[in-house]
Amino acid sequence: MQNKLLFLAPLALAFSLPAAAAPTPTVVRHAPPRPAAPPRGKEAGARVVGTHVVPHPDRPMHPTTNPPHQVVYHNAKTNKDENHVVVVDRRPAHVIDHDARIRVVRRGYHSPHNWEHFHQARGGWWHAWGITSWDTVGTVTCEAANETTGELFPVSEDRDEVAWDDTTVNSVLDQALDDCMTEAGGAQCSPATPSCTFQGY
Repeated sequence: MQNKLLFLAPLALAFSLPAAAAPTPTVVRHAPPRPAAPPRGKEAGARVVGTHVVPHPDRPMHPTTNPPHQVVYHNAKTNKDENHVVVVDRRPAHVIDHDARIRVVRRGYHSPHNWEHFHQARGGWWHAWGITSWDTVGTVTCEAANETTGELFPVSEDRDEVAWDDTTVNSVLDQALDDCMTEAGGAQCSPATPSCTFQGY
């Protein structure tokens, strides 16, 4: 009888203790997407100039004595290869996103021009940046470059309730290329390197 009482005592103690409160789930509150805003004009200052990739970095770019490096894109619409100058922006993503001449956009832009040869195919952005889930991406910033002057044209978009996909990222790049084309005065425009950068959500 004594053994039974010793066995029941811990059970009685356990039932008499208050139940532990369930952990409160952590709610992450994200800032709403920025409203669309056109880029500021020249009153905001000169556009940032990227770096041309040249054989002799210690010398200024020159079309014959120090020509810029080029990459080839195949344009499926024209069935021709296009040579484009490489212009690098070495700024981190969060710095580009505060460029004085940046354009902020919202989902839904459709370019009137053919930039598809610069697009990443489905899954291409994942592969290029090691993105495992679009849910982890908050802000996408893409840049085009004037191949002659090196001027950069950044465009940024924040995640909305639909989240990201390859087509939406490509449309941000399209806007940057269109902005460059508008100001380039006939010069050739192409994606900067890197063409798009991604910030966490």
